[in-house]
Amino acid sequence: MMGEISILDDLPGGRALFDWFGCTPRFHDAELLEITLSSNRQSTLRIHAWVMTDEVDSQGYFAQDKHVVVTVTLDQVTHVALSDFHLRGIIFDLRITRIDDAYQIGWSGSYGVEGTLRATQVSFDLCPGKP
Repeated sequence: MMGEISILDDLPGGRALFDWFGCTPRFHDAELLEITLSSNRQSTLRIHAWVMTDEVDSQGYFAQDKHVVVTVTLDQVTHVALSDFHLRGIIFDLRITRIDDAYQIGWSGSYGVEGTLRATQVSFDLCPGKP
């Protein structure tokens, strides 16, 4: 896990992302709100995420806290692989790795779209609250 923390430390907004969640987030059950791909400008992923608490609400569901919309900005996308793109995306697990001179963001889906994107630079912007 230390390697993943250092990856976030190397990326603009990565430390803020780590600090928000108190760990390297996996975005389990987060909703992938939007994927915008462009060949000549920045591409983005918008993800609605939160922290699951141990508390149970009146309907028997675990309460959620610290809602945030995370915009992942990718510069110079060099690889795109998506499947089930036509379905809303619920992320099962998201990982950020370094491959040669690029960063790779790969996620599996609990439902809907899943994929892998590679870019020369990745940054994060956090907007607290629900979308």
